Amino acid sequence: MGGNYIRKVIPTADSGFFTLDYNGSSLVASGFYRDTGFEIKIYTHYFYNSGKGFLQEIKCYDEMGSLTLHAEMNKHSDTIWRQTFNDDVVTSARLFPENEADRTIFFSMQKPAVFPGGIVAWRTYVSSNLRYPKEAIKKKAAGSVLVEFTVSKEGKVANAKAIQSSNALLNAEAVRLIKNSPGWIPAEENGSRVNTVQRRSVMFRL
Repeated sequence: MGGNYIRKVIPTADSGFFTLDYNGSSLVASGFYRDTGFEIKIYTHYFYNSGKGFLQEIKCYDEMGSLTLHAEMNKHSDTIWRQTFNDDVVTSARLFPENEADRTIFFSMQKPAVFPGGIVAWRTYVSSNLRYPKEAIKKKAAGSVLVEFTVSKEGKVANAKAIQSSNALLNAEAVRLIKNSPGWIPAEENGSRVNTVQRRSVMFRL
């Protein structure tokens, strides 16, 4: 995300966290997380059009962090399309033709690429393999790095790059961690394995 990105975090009564993400003075997203690394999304996450400010996208998650619903709205709050999920796999989808002209989010993945064992296994992999950079420790650099990468139809990771970062000293290690991750379960489209782009956040805590 470009611009001056700021995240405000509010602890919740159930030991989770509510976040408000701003790009400059504009609210662009809000949602709930279970963990301090902001990896396990829960409940409802809202995404706002950065130019006009209206609610444009909704994602809902269960208490384990699995996606259950994804939808896009137009500026009149009409639903453009809606998908429901079970274990991160699409179980139903509906497009509202009368609002299709307003569509900005397009999808074709019927089954997304997933890390073997899910989010719990991912967190275990990160905690066991993260090597905190010495220079980052010396300068007390901490925070998160968002890494974008490709998962091939063979489940191999490629083209990893940091696209958003709290501190550049953390970037190389976050990218290394993603590159060295074990084989993923590839995405599928119409029953065939396909290449897909993924994003994962790596958290660094001193």
